[in-house]
Amino acid sequence: MQVIKEPQFWKVIVEEQDNNLGVHNTVRFLEKINQEITDNEIEDLIVEVDLANLNSANSELIAQFVMIQTSIVTYNGRLRIVNANRELKSSFDVVMLDKIINIQYLGYDEDDDSEE
Repeated sequence: MQVIKEPQFWKVIVEEQDNNLGVHNTVRFLEKINQEITDNEIEDLIVEVDLANLNSANSELIAQFVMIQTSIVTYNGRLRIVNANRELKSSFDVVMLDKIINIQYLGYDEDDDSEE
């Protein structure tokens, strides 16, 4: 994973090789991101997680997104997930993750949730 940090904006990019390491390593990396946010009490932070290279998600990964969202909101920030694919959309829809986190999907119009 790659993290690009600016004062109030962090971009987290899941890289192609992260799929080879498995979702477990992605979850552990996101735990570290969350810990850094809470340890430093970073105010008004926007964290954008780019999932263009992520092939699958499990409940542990989804739970980590919720924990990051909870931490960020505590400090008046927000989490955005971008470039999630069709398989991830199916997983996220089951738990209605888009009700608490802003998610942008590949190939879907943001306004009407239809395919482009």
